[in-house]
Amino acid sequence: MRRLILIALVCSGCSQNMEDVSSGERLEDAITSTRAVEAPLATPAVFDQMVSDTGEPEVPPFVKAYFMHMWVEALYGVPANNNPNPDWTSPLLDPVDGRVWCTDCHVSGQIDFGNIPKQRVPLVDQYEQDHEFMAGLMRKWVARLNSSDFGASAKLSGTVTCLTCHATNPDP
Repeated sequence: MRRLILIALVCSGCSQNMEDVSSGERLEDAITSTRAVEAPLATPAVFDQMVSDTGEPEVPPFVKAYFMHMWVEALYGVPANNNPNPDWTSPLLDPVDGRVWCTDCHVSGQIDFGNIPKQRVPLVDQYEQDHEFMAGLMRKWVARLNSSDFGASAKLSGTVTCLTCHATNPDP
């Protein structure tokens, strides 16, 4: 008898915080997508559709971050570009403790490229082969690095140019 009362109490207590909600929908009647996913999200085809306010293709931050990591590393270590300067020396006053950080130039705080890992994905290869894109990116970064408007210039021993890291000028 005690067991029967105990079972009845347990069973009645289990449903006290439950609410029966039903909208009448059935799985068979659910809306299904007819659009098939043909490619993963991080592919050139996906990003070709991304366009900025200026009408230029929008380059994903993780692609820029890869190049940013490579570029900053070239300031304190032998550059890993396709045409490295054989007489390279670090342009930094202190290549060990006076390194340049993303926040030296990206002062807005909108994106911290330092928190985006350096990942070589197929999309990086596509942009790396785009000479116009790469030259434009390097021009922008070299100008910021040398500009007294940003904190990085105080860490330099002199002006940085393309020939700091490249054996020949890649920017015509």
